[in-house]
Amino acid sequence: MKKALIFSFLFLTITPFFAQIPAYYNGLDLTKTGNELFLELAGRVESTHSGIPYTSSSTTDVWDACDQADEDPDIDTNVLLIYGFDDTDGDESTDRTRVKTLHDTGNGDTGVWNREHIFAKSLANPSLVAESGEITPGSDVHNLRAADRTRNSSRSNRKFADGSGNSDIVSSNGGWYPGDEWKGDVARTIMYMYLRYHGDGSQSSQTSCLPINIGFGSVNAMDPNMIDLFLTWNAEDPVSDFEANRNEILSGIQLNRNPFIDNPYLATIIWGGLNAEDKWNMGSSSDTEAPTAPSNLVSTSVTDESINISWTASTDNIAVYDYLIYLDDVYLQTSNTTTAIIANLSPNTAYNITVKARDAASNLSEFSNKLTVTTETGPFLLFSEDFNDCASVQFFAYSEASNKDWICESQFGENSSGSYGINGYQEVVLSKDWLITTNAIDFDINEDELLSFYTDAAYGSSSLVLVYSSDYDGSGDPTNFTWVNVPNLSIPTHSDGSGTEEVYKFNDVDISSITGAVYFAFKYYSNGSPTRWTVDNFEITATEPSDDTDNDGVLNTDDLCPNTPVGETVDVNGCSNGQLDDDNDGVQNSDDLCASTPTGETVNSDGCSDSQLDDDNDGVMNNVDLCADTPTGETVDVNGCSNGQLDDDNDGVINSLDLCADTPTGETVNSDGCSDSQLDDDNDGVMNNVDLCADTPTGETVDANGCWDGQLDDDNDGVMNNVDDCPTSTSGTQVNSAGCFILPSSNFVVETIGETCTGENNGQVVITANENYNYSFSINNVDYSFTNAITVEGLEPGNYEFCIAVVGQNYEQCFNIVIEAAQEISGKASVSANSVSIEIIEGTAPYLVSRNGIVIDKTSLNVIEIENINQGDLIEVKSKIACEGTFSKIIDLFSEYIAFPNPSKGSFEVGVPAVVDKELIQVEVYNSQLLLISSKLYNVNYGRININLENQPTGVYFIKVYGTNTELIRVIKE
Repeated sequence: MKKALIFSFLFLTITPFFAQIPAYYNGLDLTKTGNELFLELAGRVESTHSGIPYTSSSTTDVWDACDQADEDPDIDTNVLLIYGFDDTDGDESTDRTRVKTLHDTGNGDTGVWNREHIFAKSLANPSLVAESGEITPGSDVHNLRAADRTRNSSRSNRKFADGSGNSDIVSSNGGWYPGDEWKGDVARTIMYMYLRYHGDGSQSSQTSCLPINIGFGSVNAMDPNMIDLFLTWNAEDPVSDFEANRNEILSGIQLNRNPFIDNPYLATIIWGGLNAEDKWNMGSSSDTEAPTAPSNLVSTSVTDESINISWTASTDNIAVYDYLIYLDDVYLQTSNTTTAIIANLSPNTAYNITVKARDAASNLSEFSNKLTVTTETGPFLLFSEDFNDCASVQFFAYSEASNKDWICESQFGENSSGSYGINGYQEVVLSKDWLITTNAIDFDINEDELLSFYTDAAYGSSSLVLVYSSDYDGSGDPTNFTWVNVPNLSIPTHSDGSGTEEVYKFNDVDISSITGAVYFAFKYYSNGSPTRWTVDNFEITATEPSDDTDNDGVLNTDDLCPNTPVGETVDVNGCSNGQLDDDNDGVQNSDDLCASTPTGETVNSDGCSDSQLDDDNDGVMNNVDLCADTPTGETVDVNGCSNGQLDDDNDGVINSLDLCADTPTGETVNSDGCSDSQLDDDNDGVMNNVDLCADTPTGETVDANGCWDGQLDDDNDGVMNNVDDCPTSTSGTQVNSAGCFILPSSNFVVETIGETCTGENNGQVVITANENYNYSFSINNVDYSFTNAITVEGLEPGNYEFCIAVVGQNYEQCFNIVIEAAQEISGKASVSANSVSIEIIEGTAPYLVSRNGIVIDKTSLNVIEIENINQGDLIEVKSKIACEGTFSKIIDLFSEYIAFPNPSKGSFEVGVPAVVDKELIQVEVYNSQLLLISSKLYNVNYGRININLENQPTGVYFIKVYGTNTELIRVIKE
């Protein structure tokens, strides 16, 4: 059971500090974004990488690198262990720091550390190799961290998954949560491995370490190989001083750096997501306003090991992203809501809690109010076994039958830190096995016993039963004794018999009905379908009784007055005089100033009722005094009232203070006893009760209702008569401060549509009004009118200015618009040996691509690749809009006349250079004796001439071509 909490040394402050970009990145273009920046950084990281061997006795190896880079900043003889969180719980697997020399030598020792591959070896492609003497991707020290051997084994090759708190297996998907302190370190390591190793996986030099293969989470919208989980961790857990120092040390050993430690914001530029810490001020975010501080931080629930807190939400100019929670001024965890649970605390300990708000630009608020809370005192442990030490475990195994016995393991269980288990797989005979407490547990000493334990099951349908015995002898055959099922619990059997592990946890089961000294036992009888059962964290708590809690000499069972103050004398019932109330008025005798209060009368804290008191000392007791608090010395009547306590006109103001006598019955009065019918507060001659306009300025002439022009608005436009320049405004229209018609600046929405084709002059402007009025305007000396929307067509490209007026109102609003001219298709082409690449610069997709008049493709891409082109091919590209024209390219592969194929069987072609701009060319054919055998004009089709010598004998021929220049070509007929 974990009772202590060790905190990380991550401190977050409001003041931003921008570091200088290290010289390592000189020469890189850091203005790039997305994949271009990814490749820019990858080139530098790869080119500067100088690897070291995984293990070596003659040169610096990974052990040496971890000894230096993972050194505990507080203890220079130790290393910090990734995934660790608690050095004080007695469980070595959760340790956060360890002596450097305790290397794992492979002999199964616990309490040692080894080298954890953050990017698991088996999840790379090909798998990472980490062997002595070899320098491979598996020995990259940026991916290797010091880790407890057992903790490393628990992680195994599990993918990373989201969670909270300390490192552990995530039950929902079998993944591994590295812990709140380490999740940022893990995220930046995975990003580095992707940056350094993103090959095709065909061989070690092409190793591929893709984030999508090492974590559970949503696929990133910008990169299908990245998941958003690592981007969130990168932002939520900023770089610590330890992590930054580690990067510096490794850059001196391996010579390359992890860019995402130097500046986590690089990941934001490449993959997006929540803004991470920007150490180089690359984002220059316009949002520099921090949220307001959280307020009203309170605790809503406190136990011996946890505190539930809540607070009033912060506000931000854009939005609050999350809240950072600090325990004793040290950052602990985040919350996306205004509540949080702080767990793994120590009992009876005072903690100081504060909260900060953070927005998406990573601006941090001031601290909330400080909340100090002390955890409850923990329950008394009657029995506790966490199975972490098999040498001292308080259970023993007893086997009736089979060779499949209960076995104590140093792993598995609730925290993979140790357990007792039985696996009946391949049992020869049906298992009958017991796991029994070593000693009896006495249930007569304490009270309110509660049982908690952990079990998990996989495979089969064999049950596990928890029983107890009051007559077992502690070592013999348990079947010779009486065993009874533990009350109030039943352990389920596996739901479907599959290999999926099912966890059954029991917390605070009431077993207080058990009496005497008893042994407990887990009884496993196989039914032929064996189940693998695991048991962990078996605990019984109780309350410790006290025979005389208040030490007054009277036992609790006989004490009618518990919690008697120390030193007070009590009677046989355990009650002191200070705990007795003889007149039963609810006030103890020691505090009762009025003895013998009549039964049933209500008393004050002194034990006195109204019939026993005369608070104003007028001789009339409180219970019959109609006028309390009579001034001292005044004469009163039988009701206890003096003249100064009477009100003749019944207006609620006593005569001595009433300035307005004879107030009409029922009228409300002020403190002076005057009603509105008796007052004229603004001295305008009209009494308050009929004055519709209070507070008329002195000297202003009013009407019968007591109102002057500065208090009237005859046209109901919200502007008083005395300042209304437009006193007859139409009811319901919007007006300005002078009472005249106005519309909001956003009333009109003006949209333009450019010319579709050059020379068409068919531009449009579309005007929409939010408010319906009769509007008018003019464009190109043409008048238009509308009430809510209009479209003006037939506009030439150019600038236009027009003003919209409201008919019948002195109002207009003016606009400047631009009608864009149509574009024509344009582009550029690049020809290689047998292909052409065309980049369309202007034009409307999709595009039709043709070769020699035949359509070969339709695409929306601006870059078009065409393979297997031939000399003279005519490539044409047309856009979606016909009037944008055609982009064309004639393929010119030759700078001279060329015959092909050569040699041939008789039929071949002669490629004509594009510079020869002729449709017919004179060609002469000579045999090897230079005798002319043919002379004719040939058509040039797409840069080629077809010649046929099939009726000629085999041999060498000479082709004379009369183009721009005369050239002679030698051909061979086979």
